[in-house]
Amino acid sequence: MKNSPRILIVDDEEALRELIVARLNRKGWQADGVGTAGEALARLKTTVYSVAIFDLKLPDGDGLKLLHQARERQPDLEVVILTGHGTIATAIEAMKNGAYDYLTKPVNLAELEVVLEKAADRRALIIHNEGLRLASRGTATPTIVGRSEAIRRMLDVVHRVAPTDVPVLILGESGTGKELVARTIHRESRRQDGPFIAVNAAAIPENLMESELFGHVRGAFTGATTARAGLVEAAEGGTLFLDEIGEMDLALQAKLLRFLETGEYRRVGDNRQRVADVRMIAATNRNLLQEVESGRFRQDLYYRLNVVQVLVPPIRERREDIPLLIEHFLRLKGAALDALTPRAMAALMGYSFPGNVRELFNLLERGLLLSGNRPVEPEDIFVEQVPRASDSPLLSLAEVEKMHIRRVLEATGWNRTEAARVLGISVRNLYRKLEQYGWQSRRLLP
Repeated sequence: MKNSPRILIVDDEEALRELIVARLNRKGWQADGVGTAGEALARLKTTVYSVAIFDLKLPDGDGLKLLHQARERQPDLEVVILTGHGTIATAIEAMKNGAYDYLTKPVNLAELEVVLEKAADRRALIIHNEGLRLASRGTATPTIVGRSEAIRRMLDVVHRVAPTDVPVLILGESGTGKELVARTIHRESRRQDGPFIAVNAAAIPENLMESELFGHVRGAFTGATTARAGLVEAAEGGTLFLDEIGEMDLALQAKLLRFLETGEYRRVGDNRQRVADVRMIAATNRNLLQEVESGRFRQDLYYRLNVVQVLVPPIRERREDIPLLIEHFLRLKGAALDALTPRAMAALMGYSFPGNVRELFNLLERGLLLSGNRPVEPEDIFVEQVPRASDSPLLSLAEVEKMHIRRVLEATGWNRTEAARVLGISVRNLYRKLEQYGWQSRRLLP
């Protein structure tokens, strides 16, 4: 049971130590036993434990000192003290210094199991609450809006895969709502009471991504003044959503693959192995098979992630959902459902939306802002020009994308960060587009 709590027993009475280890292992725990404080500290350097049992009297020291040294190495470690009747006062002192509980010898093994279970639950709760704290930065309960056939097909896959624990790969263009789909899968899973932790691989510098995911120890790199848990640890018992996974570098892909296969990972700068029970959902707007063929994405990681694939349709494949999306947005903003004039609605229905749902919501927000207290007109939504189907040439999707990117760049004064936000893509992805079009600077615009 790879995710069962790991226990360290430190007692120089070999018979008692081996009895406790054997009993705990039979009950499904992962128990290790050592006879000295030195051996214990050596184990704590290489293995992460949920709970430790320390005898107060050890050949090379005492349990109280070992308690301090152990908590320095593993701050989340819960410690149970074993003591004789003559040292109960010292055991109480140990509890004041952070021990979870103490038991007297001869120890009752059934009582010891109960205490260990409570200590392990307490540690898991602390880690779980940290995950919820990070998850609380997200949005309210997500809602997928639409009745189109494309959305119904997608939701059918979502409802079937959600109750399982298999990894999911969500594919879709920028702005289609891939994180919304991931949150829906989490909400319908057995992990719904656990944290949902989302991280965008394109938004974090490559040299910090490993630390963000797996955490780091103090001194692991310049600026690491304290130890820090990663998002994997914060997602314990819940779901980790990795957006823009196609942006992740190959070295980190290998470590992510190991975590997916074993549940094991190491913080940056640490040689101790840790275990986390996390469901992985990944998303990308790239063609990962092409990325595999070009050597930019690991084939083994692709197949490990791609157990179930969810395709999120773009707006052009679900145009009948546009009025529903508009109504949903207006409700969220507390605006009247007839806030748009028929002309504005017709203009939106005729627009291509290369930025998909995200762009639609941005345009609506701009329209509400510029219209003031009067109904929203097309000119409020499309500041530069109002698209008209009658006089617009038929263009390929690539040509529409190119024109729209140029329009957004000009509207933002070539502020690439702001342009990427409006377009609903990463800054890195925008720079790749600019290089593709030969637009590294505005002077190179045709």
